[in-house]
Amino acid sequence: MSKSQKRKRNKLEVESKYSKRRKALQFPKAGFNKNNGDCACNDQTEPDHQLEKTQSRQDLDEIHEDKVKESTKVNSSSRASELSEFPAARPLLAPTIVHVSRPDEVEEARKDLPIVMMEQEIMEAINENSTVIIRGETGCGKTTQVPQFLFEAGYGSSHSNSAQSGIIGVTQPRRVAVYATAERVAYELGLNLGKEVGFQVRHDKRMSKSSCSIKFMTDGILLQELKSDFLLKQYSVIILDEVHVRSSNTDILIGMLSRVIVQRQKEYENQQKAVLLGKNVSREQQIFPLKLVLMSATLREDFIRKLFGEPPIIEVPTRQFSVKAYYENRTEEEGDYVEKACKKVLKIHKRLPLGGILVFVTGKREVERLCRKLQGASRELMKRSVESDTDEVSDIDSVEDELEGYSYDSETESEQEFFRDDDRDSLCQDTPGLVDGTVAEVVGEDGSIVSPKAGFDSWAGKSSLCCNSAGKKGTFPGALHVVPLYARLNAEAQLTEIEKVKEGGRLVVVATNVAETSLTISRIKYVVDTGKEKVKDYNSNGMETYKIQWISKASADQRKGRAGRTGPGHCYRLYSQAVYYNKFPDFSAPEISKVPFDGVALLLKSMNILKISNFPFPTPPEAGAVDEAERLLAVLEASDTNGRLTPLGHSMACYPLRPRHSRMLLTIFQIMSKQKNRARANLVLAYAVAAVASLSCSNPFLRQFEDIHTTNHDNVCSDAPFEHSNQEKLTKKKLKETLKVPRERFFNPSSDALSRAYALQCYEISKRPVEFCNDNALHPKTMEEISKLRKQLFERVFEQSGVSGGEKEFSWIYGSMEDVERDWRVSYDKNPLSMYEEELLGQAICAGWADRVAKRIRGRSSSVSSDLGDGKVRAVRYQACMVKETVFLDPWSSVSNSAPEFLVYNELIQTRSGPYMYGVTRVKSEWLVEHARALCTFSAPPTDTKPYYEPLTDQVFSYVIPAFGSHLWELPPFGLPMNKLDQFPDRVKAFAYALLQGQVLPCLKVVRKCMAEPPGNVLKPEAAGRRRVGNLLEKLMRNKIHNCAALRQVWKENRMELHPEFLAWFNKSFQTSSFEALWSLMLREVALE
Repeated sequence: MSKSQKRKRNKLEVESKYSKRRKALQFPKAGFNKNNGDCACNDQTEPDHQLEKTQSRQDLDEIHEDKVKESTKVNSSSRASELSEFPAARPLLAPTIVHVSRPDEVEEARKDLPIVMMEQEIMEAINENSTVIIRGETGCGKTTQVPQFLFEAGYGSSHSNSAQSGIIGVTQPRRVAVYATAERVAYELGLNLGKEVGFQVRHDKRMSKSSCSIKFMTDGILLQELKSDFLLKQYSVIILDEVHVRSSNTDILIGMLSRVIVQRQKEYENQQKAVLLGKNVSREQQIFPLKLVLMSATLREDFIRKLFGEPPIIEVPTRQFSVKAYYENRTEEEGDYVEKACKKVLKIHKRLPLGGILVFVTGKREVERLCRKLQGASRELMKRSVESDTDEVSDIDSVEDELEGYSYDSETESEQEFFRDDDRDSLCQDTPGLVDGTVAEVVGEDGSIVSPKAGFDSWAGKSSLCCNSAGKKGTFPGALHVVPLYARLNAEAQLTEIEKVKEGGRLVVVATNVAETSLTISRIKYVVDTGKEKVKDYNSNGMETYKIQWISKASADQRKGRAGRTGPGHCYRLYSQAVYYNKFPDFSAPEISKVPFDGVALLLKSMNILKISNFPFPTPPEAGAVDEAERLLAVLEASDTNGRLTPLGHSMACYPLRPRHSRMLLTIFQIMSKQKNRARANLVLAYAVAAVASLSCSNPFLRQFEDIHTTNHDNVCSDAPFEHSNQEKLTKKKLKETLKVPRERFFNPSSDALSRAYALQCYEISKRPVEFCNDNALHPKTMEEISKLRKQLFERVFEQSGVSGGEKEFSWIYGSMEDVERDWRVSYDKNPLSMYEEELLGQAICAGWADRVAKRIRGRSSSVSSDLGDGKVRAVRYQACMVKETVFLDPWSSVSNSAPEFLVYNELIQTRSGPYMYGVTRVKSEWLVEHARALCTFSAPPTDTKPYYEPLTDQVFSYVIPAFGSHLWELPPFGLPMNKLDQFPDRVKAFAYALLQGQVLPCLKVVRKCMAEPPGNVLKPEAAGRRRVGNLLEKLMRNKIHNCAALRQVWKENRMELHPEFLAWFNKSFQTSSFEALWSLMLREVALE
């Protein structure tokens, strides 16, 4: 038998035995054996594992011995060539099975999941391919079951072979999905959350480094891990879930992982070649191919093929019941979709059988508005149900004025401002009743309940519903249990509130698009789809606009699929079929094409991907977005002229922040390193971190227009005018007074960021944070978010400062973590920062937002009246350096009273009243040249100014007239270092003058009266012919002495250099009596750095 035939036979034997073994181990579903209850993973049956591995390994060892014997007959080069035939993508290692014991109810529920019946097919595809795509509608079980399949097959287990021992990493685009899936998988496997199954999101982490097998995380967490370990060596398989969401992080991960898979494969093959050549590789150094599983409900295959070739696609059938979609006859483009959704929910509640209702709206504000309306209507229904002697049913919505309340949002202030003008109308639309006849349709004129069949008949086109409802008695449908669901809601509340709904009522979940794919909500039978979503639109000049737009067909199908999990479902689309087919795009645009690209550019450059256009994006960003990101990194001094990161840029990339925020944080390090007085340096750092955290989150201060300054205009719900009751007027007055509290207590007249930082300090010191927020008109959830981010950044600062080889300039060396935290925790009755310290922080903020500068417009039209909902307010006009049109200062800014000449802003939002600046900080003109030099144009030095020496920096400067930005604002004269070669003679003259004046060596200052002529003569051209002037300048230039450092070096080598030249500058009496003592003193002073 030839060698090739023998190798082929051995290979077939291995594959045959492995296939049989895999089927024997994987085909029976783990946990189905009721008699093996002691085989839970918490107390794994070690002998079973070891036995199965040993038997399988024995077969492999016999074959391996044959290969080794055969390999001794050939030279090393032939052995390396033989390895190319080794199936590297699928290491020939023994499979492992992990037994788990699931709760009985979990076993029963899993039997109904379509994906459970495909476990063998899925595992075979994963074992035999580097990349696998699993496509299945929401509810098929892929999110919770695929990680369990991998776990039971030995992935993530320390008892399995090395190829599978790495962690199973599972990413989700949203934090709430991470919490939900981690908790569910841990429960189904009978494991402890935080040990074998762990999770990590921003600010929160529960996992064990030693025993974690499955790790759920947001895509951003995995992206950060890629920066420190590009090959992701601790993982054996990565699952990217909800790929169709196309978040920026997910798109970058897909591109990165397409390279990681190839690189891991190469590393594995090279290592196997080295092993066959006799090299020993320790277990810690072993590396194996990485498996990638992409899971999605609706996925475009074009970009997958572009990056991964032709990976197997496994279609998982849905267990979903049929869902029927209903369309409106016509679509009102400018109609109130929230009001329409409310009416539709009430009709469903009245006419159709029990079952949960899921309503999709655009954002948090609409969620809370619709929740208030439905809760008010529910209370009215409950009230009417017990009034058996009532002949007529009053208008359900007529009591919503009293129920409306004033709930405070935690949206970004830009979102609030976008809806500021609309809310003058929307609040009043919430309060009156439905249109004439609506209540009669819903509850019947006598309070009776129409039959469900009549409800279906009505939507089928039969008009007998309302006619037949009068006079008929039915069963009261019960109360509406309304639960909000949006991304910024507390994660635990999102998961538990739905479960707390009691039997007998009807669950109504009012959600944003977070409920499209990230969470599976049980008991949903009806879906009400407004067809709308809210997106933030960016343009090249930094202007942001919130807009409401139609969703995609894929999103509409996702929303529809939320019904029908437990039975036939119904989806009521509040738009026409023509709109669906003609105006809805097939897929939503990926997030990477809708958000600023600067953070992505910094991340890629930090990973040595310099040519961003060559990165394998699933959907490449627009060239203009990449150019804008490159421009910003240059302005922030994060990249050089070649596009490579500077030391500052590398340090910026180490923080989980946008480039602007990390630039601000590192600038305070640079500024403090130049300060002589660092008595309260730790407090300055604490405030810098707090300001960065606050600018990274939404505004925590409640704003007057959110729920108070709303008026009644264009009420579409009722023709009757709406009048505020005395109680409501008193409530408004009280709330207005409440909103004055933060303005008087926290507001810093120089910066919104420092105002928020002081509020955060008081919040963290307070013993009752929720009460503190209520008393001071602050968003509790937002304050909690900022506080967590501050602590995370605080730890990161000292982690980076302790990194060996890190830049000392960007490390904090003026106090320990405990020192800074202790200074931060001191309670103050008022803002503790001095004006000098505020200016230091203002410079850092200026450095981060250097291209977002605005200059006040002076003159008669310097301010205009802006209608913010309840009367006119003064809005100061500014000109922004990156925008052509006039912009306005937010009247609620802490800086609005002073309205400084120059300021920087965090956000510029286009509203119906015009573009407004938010998160502003006062800056000085000289800071612009110092921290935004790339945006300055410099004129030639004025003829009437002379160069000067600056002792603090030990440099010679010359005055120039800078012009800033595209509008070329003229700034006051500014001193620039004279570093050009042709400026050297002038630098020497300026240093010589400073030296004789005593600015360099203080001892010369007291003996100026003993000099033969004034030191200023060295600057006069006509004095150059005098001997003492010419000799001193000539000697300084010959020795290249233009600063104190150069003088120190010269005198270190020759203590008598310049002795005769200096001697000539003093009169005869001083030369003979005191010059030698002065010379000794000069030598001592120059040695002091």
